[in-house]
Amino acid sequence: MAKSQTKAKTKKPAVAAKVAVAAAPAIAMAQDLRMIPLDRLEHSPLNVRKAAASAADDAELLASIRENGIKQNLVVHALPEGKFAVDAGGRRLKALKQLANDGIIPNVHPVSCLVEDEQNAIVTSTTENLQRAAMHPADQFEAFAQMIAEGRKEDDIALKFGVSVDLVRRRLKLARIAPELVEQFRAGEMTLECVMAFTLTDDHDRQLTVWNAVKDSYHIHPQSIKRQLTETAHSASSSIGRFVGIEAYEAAGGVLLRDLFDDNAAAHMENPELLERLAVEKLQDAAKVFEDDWKWVEVHLSVDYGAFRSFGRVYPQDIEPDADLLAEENALMAREEELAAANDGADWTDAEADEYYAIEPRLREIEALQKARQPYAAADQAIAGCVVTIGHDGTLRVEKGLVRPEDIPVAAEQSEDPVDGDAEIAVTRPNVAPPTSSAPVPVSDPATTLRKADGISQSLADDLRASRQHILRAHLAADYDVAFDAMLYALCEQALSRSYGTEALNISVSPFLAQNREILHSDTVAQKMLDALEQDLAVEWMALEKPDDFQAMSALPLLQKQALFAWAVGLSIKPQLLSDNHPTPIIEEIGARLDVDVATCWRPTASTYWGRVNKGHAVSMARKLVGDDYAEERSRERKGDIATAMERAFAENAAETEGFDAAVASKTARWLPEGMAFQGIGDASETFNAPDNAVVASAGGANETTSSAEDAAPDALPAFLSETAA
Repeated sequence: MAKSQTKAKTKKPAVAAKVAVAAAPAIAMAQDLRMIPLDRLEHSPLNVRKAAASAADDAELLASIRENGIKQNLVVHALPEGKFAVDAGGRRLKALKQLANDGIIPNVHPVSCLVEDEQNAIVTSTTENLQRAAMHPADQFEAFAQMIAEGRKEDDIALKFGVSVDLVRRRLKLARIAPELVEQFRAGEMTLECVMAFTLTDDHDRQLTVWNAVKDSYHIHPQSIKRQLTETAHSASSSIGRFVGIEAYEAAGGVLLRDLFDDNAAAHMENPELLERLAVEKLQDAAKVFEDDWKWVEVHLSVDYGAFRSFGRVYPQDIEPDADLLAEENALMAREEELAAANDGADWTDAEADEYYAIEPRLREIEALQKARQPYAAADQAIAGCVVTIGHDGTLRVEKGLVRPEDIPVAAEQSEDPVDGDAEIAVTRPNVAPPTSSAPVPVSDPATTLRKADGISQSLADDLRASRQHILRAHLAADYDVAFDAMLYALCEQALSRSYGTEALNISVSPFLAQNREILHSDTVAQKMLDALEQDLAVEWMALEKPDDFQAMSALPLLQKQALFAWAVGLSIKPQLLSDNHPTPIIEEIGARLDVDVATCWRPTASTYWGRVNKGHAVSMARKLVGDDYAEERSRERKGDIATAMERAFAENAAETEGFDAAVASKTARWLPEGMAFQGIGDASETFNAPDNAVVASAGGANETTSSAEDAAPDALPAFLSETAA
């Protein structure tokens, strides 16, 4: 006992202060107790418990109060006309009212209450509910959020309720999901794990888009939500993420998505256009070191390592290795053999194990250092170049000594003047190893670079390609004549060895996959066209066994065969934008022959375009196509509001909804980003005949496709796209 008293006497002042503070409310409670008639008590709107407890819990509480009475004071604040609002004890109040209705107690039954100030109601209600029947998590995290809004600190809330600061932070993160999703959670339409998954982003519009995409699934899995939320983001552990680094990315204003509920989950970089721009800039800085020594230097975000086989090669000259490094290498190899021979690791000390496993990394470093010392001949460097890119491990990768096929010198012929009777073969530098692959040599991507300057990410460019491909596929699948010509051409290129990797069609046909872009194509004009076509396909023969299925297909009428053929060919069309580097003109010719009207099938909306480009690009397009006043108005808005306004302005009914005059409406209602419209060879001859190193206009740049007022009226859709089908 003495020991215990000694501890009490030596309690640290800070702890004693906390105890004193904690005791203060108890003293106040004793001072403000009143007996208040039941009919003057009502439920408080400030009570944080909004989700009702279960019927079983309520029944249990009612039975307990009927048998034993109220064991704890209600906490109330005064209302006008002598009424009091119950901030803590709402379930007890409900039980007392039920007992009064049943005639067990009178309506004026006195109830023990602690009267407090209204400003403390949220804290009191939250404290009481955390210590009783478990609050619904939605009620709890909304209460925490309200206290934060009132100026309370996370540490204070954690101390007040006896929970960790980490728990408070996680609950506050939950409070930042869209209110519509909170209500879905309260209604039991999603689990707490799904709510946690949505906290990866604070963008409510993005949250709701993903929810609408997954809500009808048989089973809504948190991982599918996370996957869709991060679809356009890069993992911080990806090669490009590691190359740029989280610190540099955030310093440039990038948004980092972190899963607060999974310590092992990788962070995601939500701004791919910013990340890619930072990576390109870092690569360009690294490339400057090599520009004076080589004929050419190219920068690529990524390169399939197999693509290097398309180049010829020159190699560095052999020189004597560095003596010190060579001696270190020999010593390390000898020590490695010594350790391995001793006991093969079974009885190694910790120091010996550390030594052994450090040897191999150092040997690789020495090898790299020795290789870096080997110089290239000036004649070799005069015809060769290097590619600066990102390695699979996120480090800088420099591939030197690459010779383009056109730069490989022709081998010297045998001399016509023999010396001493012997034929002399002229030896000509450089000595180039020939390419081991006939695939096209990868080239720099000026179109992509220019797109990035406009804030158009690789992901958005891919979506535009996919939409354009989808539209062309729908038209091609409905036209047997064009489909037959396209397929015959592709087959002949393959069969006659004219394939160089630039074909318009993949003739190894597989079921159409939209590369996780199903949402992008849902409920579009092209999809309705495809649905209408698919419904009329003669596919009953596919249910038969082989070879009966082949016989049945062969017996189909010619028109049904043609429909199947066109459908299958439509599956094979490749995606491309006209503004891509080296676009195949065959796709453009197919689109031109089909008279594809992209503007009728696709419009730039907030989700498909305007919400995914930077603010400057949107304002620039508004200024160019609508006017200065409209552009200035947009420039003062937030990005989400700009995207919504631009969607209305560039819709087909813009003249009616926005009040634009005919000239403006004819431009906005038919506008397409650069490269989306289809042009035939005659229309696009300048594009296709341009030199390889010509700068291609960027998507969304100064050369966006516009139509004159005379061309504003869209061509009629195919006849099969009836009102019923639409």
